[in-house]
Amino acid sequence: MLDRCLTTLARLEPLPKEVIVVVGDEFQGNPPQQIAGLPIRVIHRGAGSFDFSRAVNCGLLASRGELVLMLNDDVEAESSDWLGQMAAHLDDPTIGAVGATLLYPDRSIQHIGIEFEGAHPIHSFRGCQVTEAAATGGDTVRDADCVTGACLLARHRDLLAVGGMSLQFPASYGDIDLCLRLTRSGLRVVVESAATLVHHESASRPPVIEGWESDRFIARWGEAPSSFPRSISPGTDHHYDLPMVADLVDGEDRDQPRMVADLVDGEDREELRHEILDLRNRTIGAEAQSRYQRDLIANQENRIAELEDRVAERDARIEEWKDRVRERDTRIAERDTRVAEKDARIAEKDAEILRLHEDLARPAIIRLARRLAHRSRNNAST
Repeated sequence: MLDRCLTTLARLEPLPKEVIVVVGDEFQGNPPQQIAGLPIRVIHRGAGSFDFSRAVNCGLLASRGELVLMLNDDVEAESSDWLGQMAAHLDDPTIGAVGATLLYPDRSIQHIGIEFEGAHPIHSFRGCQVTEAAATGGDTVRDADCVTGACLLARHRDLLAVGGMSLQFPASYGDIDLCLRLTRSGLRVVVESAATLVHHESASRPPVIEGWESDRFIARWGEAPSSFPRSISPGTDHHYDLPMVADLVDGEDRDQPRMVADLVDGEDREELRHEILDLRNRTIGAEAQSRYQRDLIANQENRIAELEDRVAERDARIEEWKDRVRERDTRIAERDTRVAEKDARIAEKDAEILRLHEDLARPAIIRLARRLAHRSRNNAST
């Protein structure tokens, strides 16, 4: 698999100035052979379990080129112009990372840029045919949230300035985190869709994403990483608020002064270089976490303000209801008063009727009534 990848690099025109193969304890097979004059160097990333981020950083620190290509050993190309197509974009100072179109062996799309659904990175057009992606603009050069570290081209100084690959993510999310840190520094991430390679994804290790890495990624970047703002406008001469790279590289062949790297030798110097990268990465990660926490606090404050507004609206409605209840109670009281007055009048009339009945029941009235009745009969007979 590694020989196939190196053969891909040997087809490039011109040949790369250096090819650094980083191996670990899990490497199986013979050391890579020189192929078609490739300037190959093999370095060991150190003892321990698989650690993609540390392997990339080892290669990054060993590299002396202005541009650095991260390339998995399970990637191969079918043409010789793909790297030139990618490198042309880095003439634009606003671009910090360039990805390519990666196909599965069956020619379906594995990668043509990465976007986010909430906190989860997903490969755009994954599993689609190239013609399907082309129908929606997927076959054009375009900005992306991130690109995969399986084939990623960037400037050496940019990678060092943002801390290289984060050792917080040894197997997964490291390339996503790297692109987000480049974006945070004011640089863009683009996909050169015409640069097409075949990616035998996970041919050398199981495609396992550990839950703790996912949790750590969300803890750093939040629930919506693609919304994280750029801190510096693109197009400026200086994209960083961190030291530049003179303290991380030898002065040879770079026309840069020697600094920290000259103070120690051998393994101590190598460890110091990794430590500097890690500190830079942690600094940016801490700033990202701080921003995420500030966003959470701001969201909570907005939520509290919203709830306070709702409470105020509810209290206003309650006061309105109370006013209506008071008005209703007033109307009820007025009605009760009118009813009481009416009842009083009825009672007065009932009393008058009762008195009349009592008067009619008196003996003198009865006798008078009888005389009047007798007189009426006599008058009638005459």
